[in-house]
Amino acid sequence: MSTVPADTQTSAVGARPAGRPVALVRDTGIVFTRELRPLLRSPFQMIVSIAQPLMFLALFAPLLPGGASAQTLQWFLPGMVAMACLTAATMTGSNLMLEMQTGSHERLLVSPLSRSSLLLGRALKEIVPVVAQTLVLVVVAWPFGFAVHPLGIAAGVLMLSVFSVAAGALSFALALVSKGQDWLFWTVQQTLLFPVLLSAGVLLPLDDAPGWLRA
Repeated sequence: MSTVPADTQTSAVGARPAGRPVALVRDTGIVFTRELRPLLRSPFQMIVSIAQPLMFLALFAPLLPGGASAQTLQWFLPGMVAMACLTAATMTGSNLMLEMQTGSHERLLVSPLSRSSLLLGRALKEIVPVVAQTLVLVVVAWPFGFAVHPLGIAAGVLMLSVFSVAAGALSFALALVSKGQDWLFWTVQQTLLFPVLLSAGVLLPLDDAPGWLRA
């Protein structure tokens, strides 16, 4: 019966924690690529996510006080980007529910991938639509007087990316809690989404809103 030297055991045990961050990054990259591949193969979802804020911009911007002026675009355009990102991020849990119904999620759970990477990889995928929506909306609004500040746009994209990852993680957690009950997921999602959009001033500025809403 062979034995392993004590120093070898000690080095193996000591090396394991050091390898965990590397393994987590590797597994997260695998899950991220897996989640991004269907989007690249069939970009219809990406096109719809970009077309929706463009439609809101074309329909509602001319109706706002001041019309589609440069001053109006300065607050309305970031609101459209934030609304699109929040809506898309909170709906990502529906993909997880579909995977649980088809059994593909269970196959991932028995794979060597870490559980944390399954959540992080899916949530990080939401950064791609955020960047695409922001770039398209800025390019469209620029000829109409929208002031482009590269540092401000970069900071906004970073903040929205972090927020989208957090909202996507909450959406996945809600999908896991729902356990296949679609009505529960959509009820909670819609109940929380629209009050957040209204109270955050995404749809309309809160300057003329009641005091309790501004607070």
